[in-house]
Amino acid sequence: MSTAFVGGAAAAENAQFEDSDGDSSSGFYEGQTVTITGLDDGSDYDIRFADDFDSDGEAEGDRFEDEFTADGSTHELDTTGYETGYYYINGPNNGDTSDEDRSFELRNMDFRTAEFEDDTVDDNENATLEIDTNRAEYDLNISADGLDDDDLHNIFNESFTTAQEDDDGEVLTLEDVNDGKYDADFSGIDTGEYNFSLESTDTSAEANLSIEVVEGQAGGIEFSDSDVLETRTNTAVIGVDLSETDTGYLKVGTMDEAGYEATLKVTDDDSNEDETGTVLVQMNTVAAASGDAATLNGADAYTAAGDDSVEVVAADAIDDLDALGTGDYPLSVSTDFDADNEEVYDDNEEDTSYLTLENRQTLNSDAVQAQVAPADSISDIRDFDSDEQTIAGLIEDENISDTDTVAQDDGLLVSVSSDSLHAFFADDDAETFEDAGLTGENFNLTISGEDSGPNANPPEWTTTDGDDNYIGDHVEIIESNQSTETMLFHVDYSSIQDDADVEDDLPTEETYDVSLNIDHEWEYASEEAQEDEENEESTDSFDLEDREFDLDDSNEELPASATAAVTGDTNVAPGTEVSDRLRSSGNFTQSESAYVADDGSFEIAHDLSEYSEGIPYSLDAEEDGGASDSLNGKTIAGDALQSFNYDVSTDPEEPMVGDNVTGTVEVENPNDVSKSEDVEFVFDGETLYNDTVELDGNGSETIVNETLLETAEKGDYEWELIVDGESEESGTLTVSEESDDESGSESGSGSGDESGGSDESGSDDGSSDDGGSDGTPGFGVGVALVALLGAAMLALRRQN
Repeated sequence: MSTAFVGGAAAAENAQFEDSDGDSSSGFYEGQTVTITGLDDGSDYDIRFADDFDSDGEAEGDRFEDEFTADGSTHELDTTGYETGYYYINGPNNGDTSDEDRSFELRNMDFRTAEFEDDTVDDNENATLEIDTNRAEYDLNISADGLDDDDLHNIFNESFTTAQEDDDGEVLTLEDVNDGKYDADFSGIDTGEYNFSLESTDTSAEANLSIEVVEGQAGGIEFSDSDVLETRTNTAVIGVDLSETDTGYLKVGTMDEAGYEATLKVTDDDSNEDETGTVLVQMNTVAAASGDAATLNGADAYTAAGDDSVEVVAADAIDDLDALGTGDYPLSVSTDFDADNEEVYDDNEEDTSYLTLENRQTLNSDAVQAQVAPADSISDIRDFDSDEQTIAGLIEDENISDTDTVAQDDGLLVSVSSDSLHAFFADDDAETFEDAGLTGENFNLTISGEDSGPNANPPEWTTTDGDDNYIGDHVEIIESNQSTETMLFHVDYSSIQDDADVEDDLPTEETYDVSLNIDHEWEYASEEAQEDEENEESTDSFDLEDREFDLDDSNEELPASATAAVTGDTNVAPGTEVSDRLRSSGNFTQSESAYVADDGSFEIAHDLSEYSEGIPYSLDAEEDGGASDSLNGKTIAGDALQSFNYDVSTDPEEPMVGDNVTGTVEVENPNDVSKSEDVEFVFDGETLYNDTVELDGNGSETIVNETLLETAEKGDYEWELIVDGESEESGTLTVSEESDDESGSESGSGSGDESGGSDESGSDDGSSDDGGSDGTPGFGVGVALVALLGAAMLALRRQN
């Protein structure tokens, strides 16, 4: 319950509580000074303790703790010696506030851990100090018998912000301390046991810890290799061996000999007591040319492999140094360093070597390779972590393959084989060319179209900032591996197509070149490119196509056997999953899946051994990206052979007047055993092929590949494919005149009629039902009525 204030005052309605920084707070640590504001000058107040507050905010189990008379509007309340718990203020001007409204909580600051990890430390080594409290950030006073503030500063100034606490010079303040592990450098400290005292500067919390400093053996430092040879634009690895010490100093270059000099403190994560450890210093030869030898576009100039560390303690270079030149850079290592006294380093120098930087070799013309990955693999590819997986493992696991065709929504990757340029991609946080700062004209990735309109250049998309088709933020860096000489990028063309800031949208059904380009005037261009004044370029091409998916005609006759197989072809990425649904009402429903092979084919196994021939069925198949196809068929005897699959095409597919037109007829045997069929191909009334085709199991052959028309004239040309005396396919090839109208009219295409197969076929042209195909390649739907009539006549013949 609340207790009335002696002397007539009831409460302190306007009282607020602030910490030493002047911030309002409701929680403090015992020993801190709480500033109470909003008081009435000259009024009397008391501080009361409460076990808790009820639902109305009234104190429960309260008792008197302290009292004071306000001298002004504020009062400094020293909480030293107070118990932990709740405290509230009573005084005049209570108003409608509750006891809880005028309260604060007091708790203890506790040292959960305050110790050195080891009981002893060599007098030339670091010890690890671990501090863990129940407080977020705080200041500590540290002292030790036998050490003055200069000694304490030398031990702790590398890890803490320090300040002298008193005039006696025996206490040092560690400011803004957070829980963690810190290096304590005992180099130069006299041997002996030291008892340290840690005290909170504003609470009563304190801790004691001790460590013994012993005489350490003289540490040694030397280079792992006699010399280091590396290509500019790569990361040079300099091995430093440390014995009986875990720290040392490495100097790269000298101002006199190289016009560049960087001094590094190298630290081995292991203590190396009675043994030798190696620090692999990684020098980014591009970032190192920045003025402070620290970072460039986010990439650190100097790092260390594993858990070891490197710190740049001094750096110098000639004015306007943009790139480290070729040649020899002196290397040296020392056990000591003083920024104000060069002789300290020189007197303790123990080994020397050279770093030789060479010019890049010209980029090979075939260094760039377009690659494709299934659409559902892109997320995993983006998440690639070189610490957990190799690039070869990524390629295998995510079905990345070389390609000249990319189906819309599949992943377009660009692989570059190069023994240089890897330093530009060293920043692990850089996800795109833009993030890595690779947006200049000197070094860029470009996609260009092969076709253009009259009096116009083909469109280009480039990572060069400022271009209308800038794509630097859409080209993602997957990996750059210097040891395997491989770079892998993902071109997110879907986001390019959707980006309103990109002028052209990379349409499908077009051929593109993708190239990596290096300007011959760039400071990192190869010597050959600079001398010949020719840019370096490596290019590969690919077709960006709509997704296509077709079931083979042979699926209209699946054998009633345990080895029945649904087959087809698609242009989607190898490794894409294909699933089907084979259904016969009242007989069976089967759903199976398989993966697209490297050649674009797929084969889905079914077991129909329990069924007889002549059972009608419907077949629906779909790949993961959504393209699909369907047909109807009937089972045949288990030992019966399926009909051949035929593909009739022309080049060009939509010929114009004056073109030379080539016709191709390809045939494939879907059976595991040899089979023959009599085939006749007639074009424009002339029989171009009439012979028996015999193929081994799963074999294929091109039976027609010849010129159909030379300098073609405008008109319609009839064609027919006859198999075993019956029309298998027929149509019309239309030759059109050139037109300025590019509206996509199909007047120049032909018509194909796949009249063979089951009379219950649900697809006359065998094409995908996703709108991606209008008929057999080379023969479109221009004469659909003829195709339908042919199919109807064939059905009547078969019924008879």
